[in-house]
Amino acid sequence: MRPILITISILLFSSLVFSSEKKQGNITYANGAKYKGELKDGMPKSLPPEISQSFVMLNLSSIEDQYFIDMATDAESKMASLKAKTLLIIYPLGEFVSNRPPIGFKGNTNFRGATHKVVLTESEINNINENVSNFLAKASCTDYQYKRRYINETDWWLRNGGASQSQSPICNDIRIIMISIDPDRKKPRERDNLSYVFYHEVYHSFQHDLTYNCRGPNDLWVIEAAASYFARYSVAMSNGASHKMFVNGLLDFALWHANNLGTKLEDPGVAEKGLGALRLMIEKGWLEESRVLDGSLFHDCARVKEFSDSDPKIQYLKDHWYKIENNNGNFEFNLSNGKGPSQNETIKTVNYDTNLMELCREHIAHGWKSYVKINKKEFNSKGYLFAVVGEDGRCEHGFGPTQKHAFNDCTHWKKENNIIGTCELYARGEEVVWGGGGMENE
Repeated sequence: MRPILITISILLFSSLVFSSEKKQGNITYANGAKYKGELKDGMPKSLPPEISQSFVMLNLSSIEDQYFIDMATDAESKMASLKAKTLLIIYPLGEFVSNRPPIGFKGNTNFRGATHKVVLTESEINNINENVSNFLAKASCTDYQYKRRYINETDWWLRNGGASQSQSPICNDIRIIMISIDPDRKKPRERDNLSYVFYHEVYHSFQHDLTYNCRGPNDLWVIEAAASYFARYSVAMSNGASHKMFVNGLLDFALWHANNLGTKLEDPGVAEKGLGALRLMIEKGWLEESRVLDGSLFHDCARVKEFSDSDPKIQYLKDHWYKIENNNGNFEFNLSNGKGPSQNETIKTVNYDTNLMELCREHIAHGWKSYVKINKKEFNSKGYLFAVVGEDGRCEHGFGPTQKHAFNDCTHWKKENNIIGTCELYARGEEVVWGGGGMENE
């Protein structure tokens, strides 16, 4: 998710009016943390405790604080320089409703995410609002109107079930990160994906020059790809992977996005595509990997100076980043043949006997409920469900309105979670057709 700059039309802050009544009292947060001190309208006047040098966290989810604290301190330890103080807001969501964002906000909103059922209570939403308000009081770079707009927008988003994985660079030294936890994200099998999201967003808070008068034509892919690079590296290292394994998985991931989402360094998948460009730059000796991993690429507007379209190296990256080949599971750049990925490549699967039902019964049962619901609502009962079981017994799935869409969705999550196996057709419509086979002729 790209860092967001809240630039919305002027809105009256009508829904959040705080009185001047003050008294002493106690507050227990949903995560068990306790506050004792001055209250204002039943809410704490101060912020939750710092979890590291750079982060203050309000965790209203059921996931333990230590999980986030460990990643925050790990990310922090890798940085060359720390400048910003960041408020981390972790909040729960209910069941999935729609892949479209909530509608009805009176003005433009830069929050992006699907719509879920709301499970936050009124007091929890007020708690978030109060903490955002107290934190923004420290932001000297912006005015009262902006702060009220930001709080109003946040309040509306939470009350309407908006999902979020975003970082807002309020000021150079004041940032806010919001990460939602839906029922799927709470599951242990999704921890790597959640860790990736967390590392990605906190890295944005370490990019010093996001709020400077520092703009260039390649900002989007450079900013997003660097965050993705750092996140994938951090998760890989925490899982005990070697650097070679990390690079291999990164190139595999970049190639998939080139083949399925195009070769231009633009959305969709700009962060993932940009991984290939950054890695090629590193392998060419044009960029030190350490400058990506320690955030120094984003000091003093260096990225704009070094990623200028007038530089022939940058044009070379755009023309060659996707020329990656799979040599028996080893992914590497092949720049000699001038061939890029085929946009019309035939999807290949193999027939083999897996233990899908034995090993993935619980996973399939969970995915089936969502699939049937979306199948009826959006696919008109003509969808497809693919599933994969890896060599280590881990499972993934994907679905969509066509076989190719469902296969690609399954393949995406397989690659995201480093599962070695083949996505196989499990259901057509609401009929289970799985038998160890791959794609059918449509």
